[in-house]
Amino acid sequence: VSLFAAIQDKFAELPGFLIDDITRTLALVVMFTWFDLPESKGVIDRILEMGSTSDSHEILALQMMRSFVEEFNKELPPKYISKQRRVVVTFRDKQLKSIFEHGLRAMRTAIGGGLDKRAMLSQALLVQRDCLGFDFIGLAPDEASDEAVAIQIPSTWKDLIQVEGFLDAYFEGYAHCGPPLSSQFVEVLVLVASIRRSFYTEAVRIGFVKRMSAGIAEILAGGVGLDDVDNYHHVCRLLARFRCIHTLVEIEDAPVYRALLVAAAAFTATGLGLWEWSANSVAPLLTFWAKVAAAHDGRDSSAEACGDVIAATLPRVVGQHVRAMVEATARVAGGDSLGDSPLENTDALLENMALAGSIARAAYAASAAAVLALARAMAGEYHALLNGAAGADAVAACEAQLAWPVYAVAQCIGARQPYRAQPDDDRADADMFAAALELDHVARQRLQRGVGGAPSEALELAVLHLLHSFRATYIGEQGYKAAAVYARLAELVGLRDAGHVLALVVDRLLFNLRTWPPPSPVVHRTLQLFHDLSVGYVSVRQVARLDAAAALLAAHADFRFLGAVDAFKPRALYYAGLARILFSAPDAAPPAFAAFVRPWARLIDDLALMSDAQLAADHVRPGLLRLLRDLRGFLSAVSSKGHYALFFAWISAAQRMRLVHRCVAMAADGCVQIAALKFMAEFVFNRTQRLNFDVASPNGVLIFREASRA
Repeated sequence: VSLFAAIQDKFAELPGFLIDDITRTLALVVMFTWFDLPESKGVIDRILEMGSTSDSHEILALQMMRSFVEEFNKELPPKYISKQRRVVVTFRDKQLKSIFEHGLRAMRTAIGGGLDKRAMLSQALLVQRDCLGFDFIGLAPDEASDEAVAIQIPSTWKDLIQVEGFLDAYFEGYAHCGPPLSSQFVEVLVLVASIRRSFYTEAVRIGFVKRMSAGIAEILAGGVGLDDVDNYHHVCRLLARFRCIHTLVEIEDAPVYRALLVAAAAFTATGLGLWEWSANSVAPLLTFWAKVAAAHDGRDSSAEACGDVIAATLPRVVGQHVRAMVEATARVAGGDSLGDSPLENTDALLENMALAGSIARAAYAASAAAVLALARAMAGEYHALLNGAAGADAVAACEAQLAWPVYAVAQCIGARQPYRAQPDDDRADADMFAAALELDHVARQRLQRGVGGAPSEALELAVLHLLHSFRATYIGEQGYKAAAVYARLAELVGLRDAGHVLALVVDRLLFNLRTWPPPSPVVHRTLQLFHDLSVGYVSVRQVARLDAAAALLAAHADFRFLGAVDAFKPRALYYAGLARILFSAPDAAPPAFAAFVRPWARLIDDLALMSDAQLAADHVRPGLLRLLRDLRGFLSAVSSKGHYALFFAWISAAQRMRLVHRCVAMAADGCVQIAALKFMAEFVFNRTQRLNFDVASPNGVLIFREASRA
């Protein structure tokens, strides 16, 4: 109470940040004494009453209410969470609606009040934003996606929201107030559009959807306020959230639906080219069209309301997005853009391209043709560049741009849905895949001729993603038999079946491992794809039958990345994959295993002859570390008792475990000691019950003896 009195009496003398800090402290005191002190529950009512005194008191009350809502919505440490949830539930049911209602009244009072009311209007909008963004159902922040979860607003709020002209105030405020107030109006509209559909009755929902659609279409068609980056971004979010929550089936036959789609199409055509200006706005635009595409039947557009608009727009969106990214990459490479390249943020790149792939699949014939035409046009430019003896910088810039059509092909193939795919779609996949492979072939030939400088990391990552998408779609556990794709590939590039494609994938992976240095993301992505091939029950057996796999098992240490000492994860992925391939054919396991571990056996035997001082020498230590980590990575993929027994029999022979024990005792070298201890931890780990030996087997006792010596 004394804190409240201090704020109320001296707020004119206090700076804003101090008022905020005192209010948040007061909010925490109220929260922790909610059930203990009766006057704690009355603090919020006193704040609401204070707002009626004057405009300055109203602004103070709104600021304090906003701080209270934020503090009550903030997650406290785990030891307080139980009590906090009980208080927050009571606060949500008893006080939050009153705060929101107060914010609504203040907003309506301040609209049209001129400059004198702008501070009040801003605080009123922020209060509404925080109230609508309140955690109504108790989800942790990392359990919900910002763009997908509907706001579970209580039904008791219907008398505030389901009223005539509720949305009008926000759209009028956005149109007549400049930034930053206009962006705050749209922020609140984004949250209003996210309210769960079941909150409205059917009749009210139809009116709500029509008014929201008309308001958005008016903003997009007139470009109202869209020259401000915050306004632009929030309008993009409004489009996406509105379509994510509301299917718009209520207005499919209404003129406003066509107006919305036409305005959104024109807005998207411009917006996709504004990547440097508002990079985070691309994903909401693509999300809107992906949701539209999900409900669109590309086979029969005539039977769907506005099907002609959707069918014409979806391929354009895909083509415009890819071309916009190509142009943005070219501007960055040419020094004409101050922003980072869109290729650098791999997560956002893949997310956006996945949305583009979903959009393309809804109108696949036209979308695939657009992507293929772009890929072939850029391939022609690439050929001309190489034939013209261009410099290394020009070649690097061109190859970075080529990554985008390759990513587009990968995502189009990866978005294939077997129950909806048609033979024509599979043939289109084959055409695009063959065109991307031709690009990759030309780039590899350039490297082999030593023309144009170093390879392009962006293009290599795009090709790896393409191979991953094709394998996941058409090969292995998640692949589905599609004769049309292989028939077309046989005509174009001679790949007659899944085995031939898989051989091409493995050859490409080995080429990358021989070419790229260890720290490169290309090496990590290559090893990840190699790991993916080895974990599948079907794909690992297909890989094991390849000649390239046999050659790899016979010479598994001849790669550049294996020379690095510090990187354990790449080595673990590599040797775990080799172990799965090696043991995929049980009948051939013992002789194949003996041949595989022969280089390790020779190295262990040589090291065992050295003294402790020699093992600690600088020229010996890296090899010792690599050996321990390779053994650990290999053993981590051994899952059966029989295969573990093979490894145990080999490492127990000729006293090879003595070298591990000596490494454990090397207290002066912590890296070697830790590597040896981690190997021992894996050695005695009963992964998938691999240590459950037969009753008559002495292996359990022998393993215990080896572990006790360490």
